[in-house]
Amino acid sequence: MIIFLLKSTACMAIFLTFYKVLLENESMHQFKRFFLIATLVSSFIIPSIVFTEYIEIEPSDVSTQVLAIEQNIENQNIAKEVAQSPLNWSLVFWTIYGIGVVGFGFRFIRHLIQLWSRIRNNPKLKQNSITNVLLKQQLPPHTFFNFIFLNKHKFETKSIPNSVLLHEETHALQKHSLDVLLIEFLQVLFWFNPVLYFFKKSIKLNHEFLADSAVLKNHEDQLNYQHTLLSYLSNGSYNVHQSVGIANAINYSSIKKRFIIMKKQTSKKGFLIRSLLLLPLLAIMLYGFSQKNIIAHKTIKDINIEITETGNLLVNDHPVLLENLSKEIFKINKNLEPYIIRNYLTANILYDENQYKLIERVQSEIQYTGITKIEHFSNKTSSINGHKPSVYNGKTVEEAKVIRRKNVFKEFELDIYNEPLLEIAWLEIKNENEIWFNDELIQFAELSEKLNSKYTAAINQKKLGVQIYTKEILDSVLIDSISKELRKLGTKSITVFNEKKEYQETATKTQMADYNILAKKYNTMISKGGNIRIMKSDVDKLTNIYEIMSDEQKISAQPFPDFPEPPPAPNAPLVHRGEKSDIPPPPSPNVKKEEISNIPPPPTPPSPLDYAIDMAKKGATFFYEGKEVSSDKAIDLLKKNKELNMESIAKNGKAEVRITKEPVTIK
Repeated sequence: MIIFLLKSTACMAIFLTFYKVLLENESMHQFKRFFLIATLVSSFIIPSIVFTEYIEIEPSDVSTQVLAIEQNIENQNIAKEVAQSPLNWSLVFWTIYGIGVVGFGFRFIRHLIQLWSRIRNNPKLKQNSITNVLLKQQLPPHTFFNFIFLNKHKFETKSIPNSVLLHEETHALQKHSLDVLLIEFLQVLFWFNPVLYFFKKSIKLNHEFLADSAVLKNHEDQLNYQHTLLSYLSNGSYNVHQSVGIANAINYSSIKKRFIIMKKQTSKKGFLIRSLLLLPLLAIMLYGFSQKNIIAHKTIKDINIEITETGNLLVNDHPVLLENLSKEIFKINKNLEPYIIRNYLTANILYDENQYKLIERVQSEIQYTGITKIEHFSNKTSSINGHKPSVYNGKTVEEAKVIRRKNVFKEFELDIYNEPLLEIAWLEIKNENEIWFNDELIQFAELSEKLNSKYTAAINQKKLGVQIYTKEILDSVLIDSISKELRKLGTKSITVFNEKKEYQETATKTQMADYNILAKKYNTMISKGGNIRIMKSDVDKLTNIYEIMSDEQKISAQPFPDFPEPPPAPNAPLVHRGEKSDIPPPPSPNVKKEEISNIPPPPTPPSPLDYAIDMAKKGATFFYEGKEVSSDKAIDLLKKNKELNMESIAKNGKAEVRITKEPVTIK
């Protein structure tokens, strides 16, 4: 509220400054009247305008780091002391504001009563649409709507100049009282705003300009009119008797400026220039004082994991260690809720056929992050870049939900007898009790009427299906009431979808089947005793699935195997310095002539790509044709061009990898 008031006050001040500098001394009075009223109202509208900007939040890069900034403890203590102040400042401010509103409201009502009293208690003379109220008091002429208040004696003796009467009639005919009532009403509500008082003064002064202009256009001599105003306003009784503040009256304090404006003539060119200057002013005001609402659209991206020939991992083309895979996937998806990850995210694994044994471990790490949709591709038959992405890839969460609803609802296009439904209506319940039909908020009593008008043929043939979608778990009373209303129409099929129920954190049927097979296998082995072989990948898989099971699933599933503790590693042989080891050396291979050696060949050296990935993990610096490049850029170059040469050197204790198109010379 305070921000709104400050913004509206700033808008008023800027608009009023523009008026004072460029418009007030010009003769385009009708335009000035419109400007003053329009900008006054706009000063309250502009701070309320909300411009909504939609931005897409994509999954983070693997290298993204999140920094936590701790708040200053001293500032926290100060804020805590202010919050615990015994004085209720909000109550104090509202009390002061209320007193001001009551005071100014009383003043406003008192002025209205005074005018009404004068109209009721004095003789009136109607002339066309104008009513002259003849007063006994020695008051200056003043106007309120179509009532002109005049001194009875002066009116009957015709001592009031015609120019003065025409001046007041102009106030009445142009409805200047509407402007005054508006500013007076705003002054009651915002009595503390000083800019309103200057606005009021400018509006009333412009009314005088309009009335003076009307008199002079009626062929009144300007000099005679000025003398009339001066002689009329010199009456000594003017200082004793004043008109009511909300009425338009001849004002002596503004007479000098009025005389100056009477002589002023604004050209059409000047009027056009000043009018055009309003456009950039309005644009600046809208940009500076409106509200900005940023709505983030989260974008779903498939996760692409590549297992290279040497067993290294690339996640979205970034090198990652296997033991850190789940952590990196969590980082990538940190902006997505768990049910989004489980239902909309797909992980694609491109593997080298020599490393197919790693697939199960990689898949186990992926499942640990909550991803259930996992696809495998061999690099001999396919590639991630050539494979078709999932239907949700590149979509915002909202778009993905629409696609998912359509896919889910297709399963319910038949009734219980497998007969096709003619139409399917979709209802959505928001905020616990709001019923939305075709993106329109409707009342419960309107439900039957809306469905009847939209799906007349389907209702008549009793082939209407209704699907009710809710985000929250609702009280069944509302759902039951809607269902009863739908059954009265002869609805053939009613299906209720609940997002939270649909996306609850539980194991899938496939996961439960895998768990039960493995758990039963190891429980049987453990019960028989003896030596058993336990695979770490199996233990990890059982643990991951068991952690996401619901209580009901744990009760119905196989008990979690009671795995024995792994045996400790054997101690290494101890040989003191200077002593001779009695550990026999391994026998040297003995291969006779013309026999086939069973000695395994030396391991295949890593490819340049795999070597670059290893060096990237170790923090090496990469150079391409003498220029430093990032590790990602270097890996990308090697993937695109297998003819590149590479050398690695240690410089100042740090590894440098140099990539070049030229042959590498070893010195």
